[in-house]
Amino acid sequence: MAAKTHADIAPFKDEEVLIYDSVVLRRSDLVLLEGPFYLNDRILEFFFSYLSLLHPSEDIHFVTPSISFWLANSKDFESLKAFVEPLKPFKVVIFTVNNNDDMSKTDGGTHWSLLVYYKDANAFVHYDSIRCLNGRYAMKLYEAVKGHVSSRDTDSRLEDLDRIQIKKRRFAMAAMYPCFREYSTPQQNNYYDCGLYVMAIARVICCWCVNTLKKNDEILFPDILKNVDNSVESKMRIELLNIIKYLRT
Repeated sequence: MAAKTHADIAPFKDEEVLIYDSVVLRRSDLVLLEGPFYLNDRILEFFFSYLSLLHPSEDIHFVTPSISFWLANSKDFESLKAFVEPLKPFKVVIFTVNNNDDMSKTDGGTHWSLLVYYKDANAFVHYDSIRCLNGRYAMKLYEAVKGHVSSRDTDSRLEDLDRIQIKKRRFAMAAMYPCFREYSTPQQNNYYDCGLYVMAIARVICCWCVNTLKKNDEILFPDILKNVDNSVESKMRIELLNIIKYLRT
């Protein structure tokens, strides 16, 4: 069964219903939340903005879905570098991953997942609610940004490599960049609720960053399986609609 999208919704006047931290939600977004529909990037961006304001932290940064998509597909190395390198001070950076292969359709794709950079662990972790479905897309984004998020610049790392014996160089090269890991993630029961899992997992990471990371830097990753389960499929759409209703009042 294919995920339902905007194309499956009957036409209507698509008026603005909420402007929140530069994110504009429209009536069509509420219809998607009323479900069962695949959620778009605007809803994810809204929730990321909501989390950022609800749990402010200098340690975490959310990259919008549209920028994450651009980073994964950009051929402009200098522009990519200019955007990613300011992310170096953050301990946690959250990117979205989408399986859209068509650069001309920024709202394309049928599956969302999360790629999260944990600075203290020197790792990118991929959370996918349909196991490995977005693996190659997550790896594509990882390859695009991995060389720009470390606190040390690439030139200095390469100078270090020049001082290393040739036989050791391949091991040093592997250690230059953050590693990539697939992480155990709750699995969805359908083909359209991936966006709910992305938001639920992002919330757990955000709360962990605010409440745990500062107190215990030996805990490198939050426990997603302990805090997210299939109940998001029955509860989170209603929760989001209530949040939007409250913010509109």
